[in-house]
Amino acid sequence: MNILIFAVIPLILSLGIMPALQYEIISNAEAVKSKGNSLTETNSKNVCGDKLCSEISGNQIVQKPMMPISQKELFSSAERYTLEGPEIDPEKGYAVIKIGDGLYWLTDGVYQLMFVTTGEGVILVDAPMGMGAKIQQAISEVTSQKVTHFIYSHIHKDHVGSAGLLPQDVTYISHTDTAKHLVMKNDPQRPIPTVTFDDEYVLTVGDQTLELSYLGPFHSKGDIVIYSPAHKVVMAVDLFHPNAAPFQFMGITRDVGEHLAVHDKLLEMDWKIIVSGHEPILGTPEHLKFNKDFTLAVLDNAIMAIQTTQPSANYFDDLANKCAELTLEQYSDLKDIEVYPNENCVTMIFYALID
Repeated sequence: MNILIFAVIPLILSLGIMPALQYEIISNAEAVKSKGNSLTETNSKNVCGDKLCSEISGNQIVQKPMMPISQKELFSSAERYTLEGPEIDPEKGYAVIKIGDGLYWLTDGVYQLMFVTTGEGVILVDAPMGMGAKIQQAISEVTSQKVTHFIYSHIHKDHVGSAGLLPQDVTYISHTDTAKHLVMKNDPQRPIPTVTFDDEYVLTVGDQTLELSYLGPFHSKGDIVIYSPAHKVVMAVDLFHPNAAPFQFMGITRDVGEHLAVHDKLLEMDWKIIVSGHEPILGTPEHLKFNKDFTLAVLDNAIMAIQTTQPSANYFDDLANKCAELTLEQYSDLKDIEVYPNENCVTMIFYALID
């Protein structure tokens, strides 16, 4: 689609109809802004980006069944790791940290995952490709229990590409869309899930319970949120980077509307710590709120660029440059802000123009 748009720009210029097109674009942009691009409540209806949450297919908030949950402690020391990352042993290449009763956070400083000990085995969530056998090594340092259950947060190999190293009798759990994708890929590094679900799944093993929810494809196929209600810890991978700018193209999100909507849905849940999948630190609700505001600011900057940029042969490059310039001025101190400002603006520009 993008290639086609870029290809027709010279033709549009030669026909002299760019002013009319730009007028239409600006009108559309104004319409986007007039609908409201905050994720606040309007007339008791949730607004997700520029549309009502109820208008986004599959984004209804999952109502959890009431069930007794044995309370677990989230250690106060976990808050330290929302401010600074742990020291990574250079020989091991990772740090494994107990952040709650039976709840562990494992990171190499770039990727992160979590696992819980249950008394009847270990539930592992994700297995980044670059960490490989180090994952089971780290688990063996803190428990003699073996991995019995593996949860796919989503399809991407960089986060789950070491799943094939686990014992053959492990129960693999995922969203239905993830399972379909992995069947198609037939990748031995990502074994086909043996348990799948569409909306929600409650996994109880021993004395631990994890609630799995599908809140929409905010990043890829089959994205799920993993929640430990007893610890008040949630895991949502590749939605955002705490205290840092997003990866390129807003985290290569498949749907900006879904991406925006999930921010509010998560913020409505009761949690204190979020495992985001990236960065050397754990996240907090404040980190997620900041990322929501940042995302909406980039959308505003994209719309401003559309409104103020004159037609040219390099029109879309000019739009991205203008949007990036505005964003860099606003967030000059944000980590990694200078890495992908144009790419992130491109995503928001086309969201404003054609979504």
